[in-house]
Amino acid sequence: MEVFFLMMGLWLVVAIALGMRRPRGFGGAALRARLDAVYGEPHELARVSPAAFPEADLEFYDRARTAFERKSYRWLADVEDLTLTRIYPQNRTFLRLFVDAGSMIRASVYHLHPRGIVLSVLQLVQLYPRHLRVIELVSEIQGVFLVTSNTHGVDRLEPPPEARIERLALATPLDDIVKRHEQRITELLRAHPERTPVHFEGYEDVVASIARAHVAMARHRQKLGGLSRDELERLKGRPLSASEEAFLREVQGKGD
Repeated sequence: MEVFFLMMGLWLVVAIALGMRRPRGFGGAALRARLDAVYGEPHELARVSPAAFPEADLEFYDRARTAFERKSYRWLADVEDLTLTRIYPQNRTFLRLFVDAGSMIRASVYHLHPRGIVLSVLQLVQLYPRHLRVIELVSEIQGVFLVTSNTHGVDRLEPPPEARIERLALATPLDDIVKRHEQRITELLRAHPERTPVHFEGYEDVVASIARAHVAMARHRQKLGGLSRDELERLKGRPLSASEEAFLREVQGKGD
């Protein structure tokens, strides 16, 4: 879910910080409050039924489950992040969680289908496809979150230093994502044989690991002041104007 959190924050930044269709009175302070809601609070996860998500690509979820189970992964649960649903009520989705046979990899798949103003703004800046089917694998190795996903080019906010994210092409097959993640685990443990991976025996262990990753992301966002100059300039594709500088100072709580 590390990449999931980054992309949810990105939606807010693009829709508001780029200055397109910004609601009247929705300035930097309001954006900071929303970012703090995404990153600064514990997230409430709830088990759900896929039937509650009629717009989700359930065939994608089922294909992913079949592919993971062929590799001896165990399905753990289908969950909704209720915290994010409250922020994006028109863009509900759910995550399907798995753990590998060695209990060292937690995996999730989810279908993101932005709608409403979020969709129009993201597509206007050509930042996001209409449908995004994400496969994300995470291993936690003594404070390092090793993340491999098929999100190249779409999650543009900076991850915390604890997260080492490798973003593969959107069309990368699940088997290739799994293979690459396993290679990365081997590479990390060879370089640091003293480190021990966290083991995920079941659902509660996975949720606890997600919570630890969220704490790292929240701490990083606070350090950046919610949004960094580099992030905003990357999204803009140019240096900031005077009004955008003022907007960024407001986001960061620096005033004039």
